Amino acid sequence: MSILLSRSIGGVFVDVVISEEHTSEMEIAEHPVEQGAKISDHAWRTPRKLRLESVVDSSRAVASFNALLALQATAEPFSIVTGLTVYSNMLIKSLVATRDKEKARVLFFTADLQEVIIVNTAESSGQSGGQGSGSETSEDGAQGTTSRGQVQARSVDTSSLSSSQATRLLDGAVGAD
Repeated sequence: MSILLSRSIGGVFVDVVISEEHTSEMEIAEHPVEQGAKISDHAWRTPRKLRLESVVDSSRAVASFNALLALQATAEPFSIVTGLTVYSNMLIKSLVATRDKEKARVLFFTADLQEVIIVNTAESSGQSGGQGSGSETSEDGAQGTTSRGQVQARSVDTSSLSSSQATRLLDGAVGAD
């Protein structure tokens, strides 16, 4: 049985869609804790996937295959309408065309499509505090050094340390190796 809806993959029309396989998954973080139990504290959706088995008739077989390859090569996301839903921001991950004695005159292919999750970015001035916070930010937004004013050295009570521990502590304080 075939699904008889007019379909196109990024503008390339197919005559028959033999099957659609829709995949939507969540990644769930698992962290082991004391008694071997695992806890989950968050989850996120992975890119949706779609597998189509389709046929294009003999008069357009070669042109359609070349158009699908060109669409894959552009790596430009497109939308696709299926029997269940409309997918946006999809790319052709894999394209497999089968030619044998029964399918020699048509383009019989399997296309694996995957969603590209696109995020929006926001610009900021790079300053975490208000004016007068002492922060300095370069033009590219990188955080610079912060003036802390004059810093007083603190004395360390070394009476409870052995002489070798005190020597290591003092060597580290003055930068000796």
